[in-house]
Amino acid sequence: MKKIENFIKIIFCVVLFSACESFLADDINRDPNNPSVVTLNAVLPSIQIRHMDVYGGQTSRVNSMFAQQTEGVARQWSSFNDYSGLQPVRFNTVWDIYYEDILVEVNSMIADAQEDGYNHYAGIGQIQKAAALLDMTSWWGDIPYSTAALGIEEINPTFDAQASIYTEIFNLLGSATSLLNGSDGGFAVGGDDVIYGGNTSSWIKAANAIKARAHMHLGDYASALSAAKSSFTSRADNMSYTFGTTQQAGWWRFNDGRTGDIEFHPTLRALMTDLNDTDRLAVWDQTFITSHPYMKPNYEQAYVSYREMQFIIAECLSRTNGSSTEMEAAYLKGIEASFDETGLGNSEYSSYVSQNAVNPGGASLDLEDHILTQKYIAMFVQPEVFNDLRRNDFPNLTPTSGSQLPVRWNYSGDEALFNPNVPVGTTLFTPKNSWDN
Repeated sequence: MKKIENFIKIIFCVVLFSACESFLADDINRDPNNPSVVTLNAVLPSIQIRHMDVYGGQTSRVNSMFAQQTEGVARQWSSFNDYSGLQPVRFNTVWDIYYEDILVEVNSMIADAQEDGYNHYAGIGQIQKAAALLDMTSWWGDIPYSTAALGIEEINPTFDAQASIYTEIFNLLGSATSLLNGSDGGFAVGGDDVIYGGNTSSWIKAANAIKARAHMHLGDYASALSAAKSSFTSRADNMSYTFGTTQQAGWWRFNDGRTGDIEFHPTLRALMTDLNDTDRLAVWDQTFITSHPYMKPNYEQAYVSYREMQFIIAECLSRTNGSSTEMEAAYLKGIEASFDETGLGNSEYSSYVSQNAVNPGGASLDLEDHILTQKYIAMFVQPEVFNDLRRNDFPNLTPTSGSQLPVRWNYSGDEALFNPNVPVGTTLFTPKNSWDN
């Protein structure tokens, strides 16, 4: 992976931290005699914001395009849309962000927290790390891990098998939950945690939500169901970050600088039109410009959400022949949460789900026609739609070019150029992830 000189890294961190200064107020508990305290206060928000930004930025754009919720229509994005322009070099930036700005930093943060016994910082760091690893193995499959993110100690890291990455994700989430259930070690997380403000109960719910998503990838529906039920109980629990005036959300910034490059996809438009999903369509299906009513500068970017958990519960119950009453309840809660996220009210939601095509009743709910269809709609521009597409081979999409849909991201062009351990023969179309149907 591309090696950035230390002074460049320091400059970047200074710039990024300036966007976080409101979270580093004087009333945060700092010990000037303990440098790791200052480091933890500074590094945690930078990791969180960086992750939310890349997840809701380039990651969202590529994955929603692959899943045909959006389409590239102009300039370089028109070539990305037909897959021809998505050469390995196009994935350099996201690869570098995940490794250099997230993994390297979170590893250092966890080590500092563990050294001083600050258990809650270590636990939150482990959840952030698990989330980043889940993203990376989802997009790329086998990835450098055991010998990666070590700075200059290892310049040609080996690639770990995807199965071992999932094992590490579950280990991290388990360890984090134990740490968060215990003492903070004398230094509590506070306002520097821009996601939950140091609320350990919320972080434990988030750990279960990430665990549910990971189990879904692997087809372990019983474990996914159990984890999802132990996660979020309302939208207020979402693991999310609200962007603001200092740093606008990723889609808003893109629409500001690249107006007309990406627009709403005809595939999603046709599906929603057939279901008389006119209210959400009226909000989402507008020209992608800075005044778009959904892609706002202060957009609340969720990493995992209540609506996703409800659809996971519904899908798991469907696949395991669980309670149809419980399945219907979760299914409807997922749809309702999407309407809420879109800024719509109970009247619009109630009118929509009153249709037999949307809700024929619990016993008649079909996995594809109802649960997976409504999740695909509800997760508009959320990167997880690409994972669902590959995991379920649904919706049944037509490739925009050629005869194959993308099944992965290309490895970073820089990584392929400088690291001889990069697997050979990988493209957007091969090989599939271990869980890709």
